[in-house]
Amino acid sequence: MAAQILNTELASLIQESKKKYPDLRNAAESSLNELKALSNTSDAQLAAALDVQLKVLQALPLLLQNYATGLEGQLLVSAFQVCFLLHGSKTAVVSRTAAASVQQFLAFTFDKVANEDASSAASSEEPLQSVPTKNGSTSVSGAAADAYHLFDDLCLLAENKQPNTYQGVRLNTDFALELIQSILAGHIDTLARHEEQIHVCRTRLVPQIITILSGDFTFNPSVRAMRFLRLLTSKLLSVMVDELEVALNQLDYLLDPLASPAWKRAIGLEFFREMHADPSLVRELYARYDEHEGRKNIVGDHFALLVRLAAENTAVIGLGQQLSQPEVYQDPPPVPIAPEFAGSIVLPSSESSLKRSGLSPQSSIPRTRCIDQTDKTEPPDFPATYLHALVLTCINSFAEGLARFLLPFTVPTDPKLKRKRKTTSNKHSQGESRSDDDGAGTGTGNTAHEAVSAERPQSDGKLPVNPLTLEDHELFSQIRTSASMVEKCWPALLATSSSFLDASMDTEYLHALIRSFQRFTQVAGLLGLATPRDAFLTTLAKQSVPAISVEPLKSPGPGGHEDSEGDTDEGKGDSERDQSPAPGNPTRRQEQVTVRPKSTITRNLLCLRALLNLGIALGPILTDSWSIILETLHQVDFALLALETHKRGSHDSTDQDNVYGNSDDNEFDSEKRAVETAVARLFQSTSELPDQSFLHILNCLSSLSYSLSNLPRPTEAEPKADIFSMLSPQPETTPRHHRFPSTSGLDRNKTLVMKSSLSLLDRIAHVAAYNASRLSQGQPSSSGWSKLMNLFVDHLGSPAVSREVRISAAKKLNNLITQLLSASNDDSLEHRDRITCRAIDALATAVAALDHFDDTKAAGRCGLEIHAMAFELLTLLLEQHGESIRSGWDTVFYIINTIFVVDEEPLGQSGEGLADSALSTSKSPKLLRPAFAALQLLCSDFLPSVPNLCFPTLLDTQYYFASQNQDLNISLTSISLFRNTSDYLQRDQTHSEVLSPEAELAECKTEEDLAKLMKGRGGTRSRPALWVYLLLHLAHLMTDSRPDVRHSALHTLFGIIDACGKQLSAEAWTMCFRLVFFKLLSSPELQQHASTNEDGWEDTAILLIGKLSKTFMQSLETLAGYDNYAPVWNQLLVKYGHVLRRPALGLSRAVFNSLAEVLAAFDTTYSAHAMPLDSDWVLWRDNNPATYDLRGNPGNGEALEAYLKYIRQLRRLLDGKFYVAHPDIVLANIRLCVMNSTPLTYGSDVDEMTTVQELVLVNIGLIPSPSSDMVVKVAAELAYLVTLAFQTENSRFEKGKTFVALSRAAMDALKSLVLEHGSIKSDAPRQKLVSISLAALNVPLHLKYTWQHEGKGTPTWKKATSTALSLASEDLLRGSTGDPADQQSMWTAIVELSDGIAAADTDACTSTSSIGPDQTFDIESFSQLANTTIPALGSASIPDKIRRKYVASVFEHSLIHEPHPDDLTRPDQELLDGLRSQHVGRVQDLPPKRRSKMAYHLLDHLFDLVAAHDASPDRVKLAQAAAPYLVLRAGLVLKAYVCDQPLRGLMPQPLSQKREMHHVLQKLVELDSEPKAFPETMGAQSEHKKHLFLLFNLLSGALKAARKDGEMSAALQTVLEAVGADFVGF
Repeated sequence: MAAQILNTELASLIQESKKKYPDLRNAAESSLNELKALSNTSDAQLAAALDVQLKVLQALPLLLQNYATGLEGQLLVSAFQVCFLLHGSKTAVVSRTAAASVQQFLAFTFDKVANEDASSAASSEEPLQSVPTKNGSTSVSGAAADAYHLFDDLCLLAENKQPNTYQGVRLNTDFALELIQSILAGHIDTLARHEEQIHVCRTRLVPQIITILSGDFTFNPSVRAMRFLRLLTSKLLSVMVDELEVALNQLDYLLDPLASPAWKRAIGLEFFREMHADPSLVRELYARYDEHEGRKNIVGDHFALLVRLAAENTAVIGLGQQLSQPEVYQDPPPVPIAPEFAGSIVLPSSESSLKRSGLSPQSSIPRTRCIDQTDKTEPPDFPATYLHALVLTCINSFAEGLARFLLPFTVPTDPKLKRKRKTTSNKHSQGESRSDDDGAGTGTGNTAHEAVSAERPQSDGKLPVNPLTLEDHELFSQIRTSASMVEKCWPALLATSSSFLDASMDTEYLHALIRSFQRFTQVAGLLGLATPRDAFLTTLAKQSVPAISVEPLKSPGPGGHEDSEGDTDEGKGDSERDQSPAPGNPTRRQEQVTVRPKSTITRNLLCLRALLNLGIALGPILTDSWSIILETLHQVDFALLALETHKRGSHDSTDQDNVYGNSDDNEFDSEKRAVETAVARLFQSTSELPDQSFLHILNCLSSLSYSLSNLPRPTEAEPKADIFSMLSPQPETTPRHHRFPSTSGLDRNKTLVMKSSLSLLDRIAHVAAYNASRLSQGQPSSSGWSKLMNLFVDHLGSPAVSREVRISAAKKLNNLITQLLSASNDDSLEHRDRITCRAIDALATAVAALDHFDDTKAAGRCGLEIHAMAFELLTLLLEQHGESIRSGWDTVFYIINTIFVVDEEPLGQSGEGLADSALSTSKSPKLLRPAFAALQLLCSDFLPSVPNLCFPTLLDTQYYFASQNQDLNISLTSISLFRNTSDYLQRDQTHSEVLSPEAELAECKTEEDLAKLMKGRGGTRSRPALWVYLLLHLAHLMTDSRPDVRHSALHTLFGIIDACGKQLSAEAWTMCFRLVFFKLLSSPELQQHASTNEDGWEDTAILLIGKLSKTFMQSLETLAGYDNYAPVWNQLLVKYGHVLRRPALGLSRAVFNSLAEVLAAFDTTYSAHAMPLDSDWVLWRDNNPATYDLRGNPGNGEALEAYLKYIRQLRRLLDGKFYVAHPDIVLANIRLCVMNSTPLTYGSDVDEMTTVQELVLVNIGLIPSPSSDMVVKVAAELAYLVTLAFQTENSRFEKGKTFVALSRAAMDALKSLVLEHGSIKSDAPRQKLVSISLAALNVPLHLKYTWQHEGKGTPTWKKATSTALSLASEDLLRGSTGDPADQQSMWTAIVELSDGIAAADTDACTSTSSIGPDQTFDIESFSQLANTTIPALGSASIPDKIRRKYVASVFEHSLIHEPHPDDLTRPDQELLDGLRSQHVGRVQDLPPKRRSKMAYHLLDHLFDLVAAHDASPDRVKLAQAAAPYLVLRAGLVLKAYVCDQPLRGLMPQPLSQKREMHHVLQKLVELDSEPKAFPETMGAQSEHKKHLFLLFNLLSGALKAARKDGEMSAALQTVLEAVGADFVGF
């Protein structure tokens, strides 16, 4: 059989190594031949050999029984070697038997060491052996040495290394690891007692563990290495801190999903699960690593990694998607869970028999852990949720261990307090239906924990003990370590636990998770760690709120079915569930409630109950954190209310049956009752809290009520951050009115909000009832009385609160006040007075709240009812205590005025203007008419009965009715009452009293002074002062938002003034202007709204300005001789200036028209002596309507016309003195009028100017010219107007606004100005005038043909040319002296003028037929200009660059054909260097310019400039400047012929080029050049033909090229003959 196996193996080896390994193949073939040569071995012989091996293995254990004492040293080594050798047999029975023998000898070896250690039986005479340790070496007995050598060699064999003692032994790695595991599992205590064994662990085993965990090893080695690490960590951590740090840190990396496969991460989590099962080990790890500086944070990093693991692949546990119902399984019988710790919740026995997929022991936990499957070589399969189940188990185990250790230290040691708390616990437990009995009788639990769970701290008892204060306790170091773990690791714990709260899990896991949350929270709270405590409370609170939303019902689709898209938010994360849904379509009125299954809501209630129990347990130390519990309770109430409303209103029971089963309904109802019981216990416990803790609860409840009612919180209540945004804050897209987030859109259902508010008020009332003794005996502030009163008052007074809530709050307030009044009857007088005072204050606060909050147009029936209730209670107080109240007329007016919401007093402002008249608003139109009827009767029949002292209040009341905006008829009738009151104040009074103010009124400089006079001093009020006070009320009404009210008040006011204006004295007029009219013009409303004409404000302002101007003219006769007349006029102008601050064109037109009318009424003599017109100038200067924004306005033409007419009147009255003083300002404002004027709606300013433009030119013409500087400024402004139509920004101008006609007219005005002031006799700087004018006229001249906005008649550029030629006349240029800069500017402008005349872009010309006539016009114009400027341009005072610029322009425009680019001079060359260049000629025809006549004319002019004339210095200068350009011009023609003609062959020269050539040759022969125009040349004796010498080479070349052209050759010979005649040496 063995031979057959060898044959098969060798044949296979030969086949595989045939091609790649020939040597191996040869060896295998040789062995196979030898094997065949051997004789066959029978099966009997093989069986005999196997029998021998088995008998040897059977004999080895007998050695352990009979010779155990002597079996050591080398004998033991030999026995192991035999076993190891036989273990390598391929026979399975032999190998297994050998493995069992090895295990026996291994146990024998280490048991012998343990026995020696226990009995100390090792003889001192026994030889000791030295073995290595960490600190060197140590001497051990023989048994210990045998164990050391065995352990050391096994570690080496596991690494496939040669053993030190067991030479020649080869073991399978798995078997070696199995033996090491047996040693660690069965003899770890023995190893811990021996330093040499620990040394082996340090140097051999731990590095191997790290290698296996970090390497790519298979399942079996990894499992065994993990088991090794678990044993070493639990037993040898204290002696292997450094070595295990690396291994434990590597274990964290092992859990990384990117670094390890799933099975390796599973065994890592199984390791940590067992670690958390030993709380003392966790504390020791944290103390040795995390708290030790310089070491790894093993525990902290582990918890951080759990966060990542919990968030990984969350879909398998039901997160990230809607929970469905896949696999359904039955729960096992419920296992009771004992409430082992104080404050922990008591859970129901089961939740449902049907569970959804997710986490559960049946579906998430494999039958055998991966770390226990050491016999497997391949990783086993395990559920996808197994890793999450392990993470959850780790968290739960950690929480349980933390609570077991810390909570016993929090119980006070006072036995009396214990008995008291036990009694209290029994009282609260009696009569209550406990739904949490699943842990009441099972499990022993900890009595201390149970005490804390049931006890509510008394206000006079001891608070729970903080374990961190027990510094003298023997376990304080571990307490401090535990506290540090909580403080440092709580974020990771919270994040990990929170990941599972929304997961789908069975009852067991859910209860364990919530218990963990509760334990974390309670431990953190008792340790005084507020941040983690509040964080866990917040997370638990978030999970307590059911995800219920009110959504608009979706319209049925085309098929009649509703949209099937799911709206439930099950499966969403916390941040998703906390966000309120976007508001729906406002047109949809129907709403539907979207809810999660009741099994899920039951889970929310379970979390809520845990939260409430935490409130009972931690109540005295929660402080502001009470808001978390109470706000959550309120939101759950809100959600359950919505659910109940939906259930009652649902008509389709089919869907309900599908969502909610009977089992879910039963569990939901049971859990809801348990929550209600817990709430009752929580509120009952508040009576035993200290006052400060009670105030915290009251503050929170009040804040909830304010938030739910959308009310602003009182100033003493500091707003807290949103509890649901502590961990995952969401950005706010809109302002939020309440602190807690909306419950998934429930706030949109007003009915639910109202019911929730009523429920919350009932809870507040219950709390107040439980604390009745506290409220009655304590002070209002410390007992909570003031806060309760403010709460009810704020609710009853807010129109934003629903009617039912307001009525309920009002009733509660009235009941409390009534109880206080009733209770005061039997008390002492002092106490009764105090209670009565408190009741009156509460009533006054309620009325004030109604006055303050009811600011809507109609408060409705609710406000009326509340107001009526307040009047009933006030009536009761008046009946009982009326004799002690002194009210009189003031009380009557106050009662009437309580129907108004008055923001401030109608008068008494310290500013200059009037405030908005809409200061009062009636609470209800139903109360408005009865109250006004009483006032109307009072004003018509009982005015004589009203004392002057109450007249200010009467006028204020009239004003309130007139300014209310509910009833327009009442407002208008109230205004008419002012006329009646005014007539009464003037009736039967002396002339002096009514028309002349008294001394007290004369002292009133402002409205504030008058208001103080009316209300701040006792005694009577004078009639004149009351009359002025009445006028001020009418003035305030003129700022009303309604046009009818404003106009009625305006007509009434000025009607009163007209009726008695002739009787008013100058002082009275001055006071009316100062206190009434000027305040009107300074009104903020008039200033703000008049510019937009919103609600007719501009019309009101225009009407006011017109009437005020007429009133001023009416007062002139009286004010003419008054000393303060000038200040009144100036102040009027200042107020007009304030009106004009708002850019309104209508106001500007009204102001300047009215002022122009006033100024037109005076002659020059009167205005110079009586009218202080300097302010008029300032008003005109600072209020140019051209600067106003034109958006929304049809045009500013009328406003600008009034503005310009007004300046004409000022010019007439002041004889233009401000023109002289401020010319720049005048011209700038006039320019703005032109620039910003709106275009004509139905016309254009191309042919005719607009009215504004005409007035602009008229006003510029009226500017006096007393000095040359003024003339220059006017000329510059006219020059700007000339160029206005041609500026580049003209592209922004609107259609119809081209300034063409204005520019043409400005040319004439500019021409007249220059000719008038530019003569030689004038003092004006002629050169500056000419330069300014020509510079402006050159603009349209250079835009010839390119500017396309021409109108009718002569083109603008022709008019500019004619105007410029008239300005550049010989008279103006002759004898030009003065500033050299001005002279240079003038000649520069003249050169630009000549260039503009010569230039023309004919390609842009739209009419080719006009090119010829225009060319003739330009030739004549150029000739005229040349006759005028030549030879004056050659003056030595003119810079050479100007002459060169002129000649260059002539040269450029004289070109008839386009020259070759190489012939032209480059910037880095001399002018004539281009003629010396070499290039290939051109044969194509070059078209001549369209304006050839102008080019020939300029060419002749160029020859004329070089020609000899009178040899004057001016002529010489011009000839010297033109000579180079002449040579270049002629040279270009000759060189073109020299280069091009040879290429043409027999083709004739183009006619236009030929003509140009003959013309140039003829002019060269005829030219007698200026001798000094060219430099002296050696050998040249001619004076007038030097130009030919410079062109000789080109002439010679041309003659050669013209050998086939007889005509051209003859012409060239003629030129050369001229050269020969005048020059020698050639």
